[in-house]
Amino acid sequence: MSSQRFREAIIDVQTIFIVGLLYWLLREEQSNAFLRTWLSDNFPLGLYLLAPLTVAAISGTLLVITTVRIILFVANRDLSLQRKGLLQGLNLLRNQLRAFISTRGRNSSALVLTGFGLALSFYSYFIIGVVPLTALGIACIILGFTVISLPRQIGGPGMKAMLQGAALSFEAQLEQYTVRRATYLPPDDGGLISAYVPLGPETETLNVNEMRYAPKNLSNNNQKGLLVYPVGSELTRIPDFVDGLSIDEKMRYVLVESADLCSRVMVEETGGLVIVAMKDADVKIQGEKYQASLGTLPSSLAACVIAMVHNKPVTLVEEKRDGDGMIAVFKLLERLKGGLSD
Repeated sequence: MSSQRFREAIIDVQTIFIVGLLYWLLREEQSNAFLRTWLSDNFPLGLYLLAPLTVAAISGTLLVITTVRIILFVANRDLSLQRKGLLQGLNLLRNQLRAFISTRGRNSSALVLTGFGLALSFYSYFIIGVVPLTALGIACIILGFTVISLPRQIGGPGMKAMLQGAALSFEAQLEQYTVRRATYLPPDDGGLISAYVPLGPETETLNVNEMRYAPKNLSNNNQKGLLVYPVGSELTRIPDFVDGLSIDEKMRYVLVESADLCSRVMVEETGGLVIVAMKDADVKIQGEKYQASLGTLPSSLAACVIAMVHNKPVTLVEEKRDGDGMIAVFKLLERLKGGLSD
């Protein structure tokens, strides 16, 4: 995760460098009459590119995008505004900006930057002989290759196969039982994330301690529940994952960057509900019992993240398809001595 942030920082630094280079070219064009005359005779387009309004527009756009990247992916501060309409508008803008700079859209931007840099460098050095414009082209080439070097896919099919394989033992163990929605339990004193799976059609109210000490294997036919470890039970052991990241960043790190189960994820919290929207969610899973109790793999991992972040029991309310994505709704449960409540 630190390496990826370092690469993102390199892109921001290079963008700022390009803005500084544009400003230097503008000052040089304004103070150097020979350069201005030479551009007018040999490269008229350069006069338009180095016009103050053009430089201001390009520099302003690059700086705004860079600033938004820093705010969203480094600071990631939640905006707390009182007016609901304005807040919804800002959230929509934030989501659109995230979509614009998502990892899926880097190929086209890298191709444009590299192609433009090659053309500008070749034309500036071999045809018109302008070294500053050649440097600008080389900077664009370096920026394009830096974007290409960023990792596209950390998880991939291998990670998906291992996650699905981890759910098969749960499926084989509970093949003959009727299961209901599980309650994800937060880690206890730095331990693992667990889940209590109710067995049978009857409902029973238990407190957190009773769930934690439920049997971990099937001992008899009258057993009321089973304590299992879902696929995301080991998330607490990731060093960089525990502190310093918001719930949005943790969801993105687990579902998008690591497991590659979706292309984009957004989290909204309202009251005691946590709504997770996943773009291009991969919900294929071989275990029907696992899905009926713990949810699909993306939802199961999301529930583990929520339980760890809020340090509260969590249950999956519903999963529903939304076009090419999926929306999972989770409910946070309060810890009570006599049981659990909403």
